[in-house]
Amino acid sequence: MTSKERIFKQLAGEPVDHIPLIGGWVLGAKNIAEIAGISVAQYQTDPLGGVHAANRVLGCDGLVPPAIPSPTDLDENHQGEVREESFKGVEAEDLLAYAEKIPDTEEQVLAERFNEKKAQADIAAMYDMHLRNTKGFTLIPNDWGISANFTLFAIYGYQAFLEATAFYPEAVEKIFWESAVIARRQNFYHIDMIKKHDLPRMMFTGHDICNQIGPMCSPKYLKESYWPHSKYALEPFVKEGIRLIHHCDGNVMPIIDDMIDVGYTGFQGFQYECGVDPYNLAARRGINGEHMLFMAGLSVTRTLPFGTVEEVKDEIEYCMDYTDGGKGLFLFTSNVVGIEVPTINLKTAYHHAASINPETWIAKKREWPWSLRESKTLLR
Repeated sequence: MTSKERIFKQLAGEPVDHIPLIGGWVLGAKNIAEIAGISVAQYQTDPLGGVHAANRVLGCDGLVPPAIPSPTDLDENHQGEVREESFKGVEAEDLLAYAEKIPDTEEQVLAERFNEKKAQADIAAMYDMHLRNTKGFTLIPNDWGISANFTLFAIYGYQAFLEATAFYPEAVEKIFWESAVIARRQNFYHIDMIKKHDLPRMMFTGHDICNQIGPMCSPKYLKESYWPHSKYALEPFVKEGIRLIHHCDGNVMPIIDDMIDVGYTGFQGFQYECGVDPYNLAARRGINGEHMLFMAGLSVTRTLPFGTVEEVKDEIEYCMDYTDGGKGLFLFTSNVVGIEVPTINLKTAYHHAASINPETWIAKKREWPWSLRESKTLLR
């Protein structure tokens, strides 16, 4: 079975020889070089080649558009981080001022705020770049901008954004609406690219909406003012049968029903320690009766950085259990793998997952292994 066949069959709910392995989110030039079996100097001369070599060693079938660790900052541990100190002087009133300039109809937004030819060209160029960066692997389509834009905190900072949701909720909703109108139009070009390049009919996306306690703002406000606009933006994918997978940091359980209602039928990035219950998620069905997809398995906050090789294997087997033998499961990391993760743990995880035959797996229900470890530690 080829890697592409494995991914397509898993999406279709057909038997596979092992669950598909997805890579692309590993940082640290030293770690990449160590996994690939090359020197740091070799990595520095060809970073993308080093990333490809490392993911071949892991046995990856597909890649999300990969993080390419800096060849100069060998201790790089973050990319695209939002820092509140970057938004000094930004206030909630800035969101209000922007909202007041937004046209009142969809037709006006598209006429005044959207360049059709440029958007089409930009999306085609993005796919060309992603395909170059994943050459030799199956590209997992990924774009964070296909829904209403919740991550206004990346534009205005957390304080100004959250204050605006409290003081000017209608203004923030209008910004959500505008972003959804534009995203919906662009999403037709995504669909064209997925068909043109014969890519898996899935889209990895989603915004950071939750912290470790729950949603950053009221679930009621999200239900009334955010999710309806996201549903409108995502509708072209849902009608086309392209599966939508939502990135899930923090405790997403209070908004899972809303995610499913707008068209998401898959999840990625569970922080089990925040109360996420994957058995609960696996029991749910999409709006068209779909079984859930999972891009999941490897905790970057607990097991990967601090676990033993055996604990890493145990976590893989836990994922096989809660997906009833790997149904809809694509092995991936819960978030970007930092430089603190021992490379032996990462290699063990991928190689162990590849060694398991889903057809012979007998699933059982159990707790997340790391929670059992922590409870034993507390009892000492």
